Amino acid sequence: MRSWYHTIEFPDGRVTPGFYDTREAPRYIPWPQRLEGARCLDVGTFDGFWAFEMERRGAAEVVALDLADPEALDWPYDNRTRGPRLIREWGSQRRTGFAEASEALGSKVDWIDQSAYSLDPERNGMFDVVFCGALLQHLRDPIRALEAMRSVCRGSLVLAEGIEPRLEVLARRVPAAMLVMNLDQWWRANSAGLVAMARRAGFTVEEVGPRYVTPFGGGAERDTTPPRLNSWLARGRGGKGILHRAIRATPRPPDDATAR
Repeated sequence: MRSWYHTIEFPDGRVTPGFYDTREAPRYIPWPQRLEGARCLDVGTFDGFWAFEMERRGAAEVVALDLADPEALDWPYDNRTRGPRLIREWGSQRRTGFAEASEALGSKVDWIDQSAYSLDPERNGMFDVVFCGALLQHLRDPIRALEAMRSVCRGSLVLAEGIEPRLEVLARRVPAAMLVMNLDQWWRANSAGLVAMARRAGFTVEEVGPRYVTPFGGGAERDTTPPRLNSWLARGRGGKGILHRAIRATPRPPDDATAR
């Protein structure tokens, strides 16, 4: 049996039972002014929701990047054996859902098996839009990954990440991140921390979107009742679920004294 990460609607009316339901999230993303005709990259695509969304919005070419081998993911020390085993037991490998969704949607998105850390302009070319959704919290070194994204970005970077609500309240203006002791997660930042990571990786932050909530989908086998704090911080955007925020940034030259 295979499990889905994203909730994706197919033309024949089927809806995938994703662990998360991101279908309303695109309305809260600070998209670049123009996606039509752009060359786009979706980093950490999983089932491909955001790659297909950019294609739907008129991108000329979309490349979806992820790792097919569970062993290659950034596992914490104590989960390096258990983590890949659970991925295979759950049937939640990265490539299988994408392939099925791509066929059902008639998509032309190109899936590549590659780590975010190894992005390189000579290997991958340059992109007008680099999108990264809910990946940084799963990486041991998120800033290193962002620097790699910077190397292939000639236009806009869009980050849509889970935000830690407690830090959002207790350290609102201080860039902060909390070490998360979950199976495959490392960091969860507040909004100021997400902005600071992008700046440290060589980007100028142009726009910060509103907080919004991504609800659990039909494939979530857990209590989906969220903390009230998430809903309060999101001000009704997205109902109940996990708190998120998205930013749009552009690459800046090295040693730019006007960096912000």
